[in-house]
Amino acid sequence: MADRKKKSTTKKDIEETIYDTTEKLQDKAEETYDVLLDRLKYERDGLERELKHEYRNARRYVRAHPEQGLGIAFVAGLVLGALLTRK
Repeated sequence: MADRKKKSTTKKDIEETIYDTTEKLQDKAEETYDVLLDRLKYERDGLERELKHEYRNARRYVRAHPEQGLGIAFVAGLVLGALLTRK
């Protein structure tokens, strides 16, 4: 009888340990996920700012040098057209 009670207690201890460990792992995973999500949002915002800045610079350049902008667009169109029509 004492042996059976001891096994039952040990089984309960193991179940509690597993439950506690699972809870800790889940909490750690959620915390890591939140930190990663915040980091990705920060990186996204930085990339958006950088892209807007580069876009503004490109527009300024094209406004200052319209002939070169048209020439580049024409050449890029020819190259793209040649690549697309090629089999």
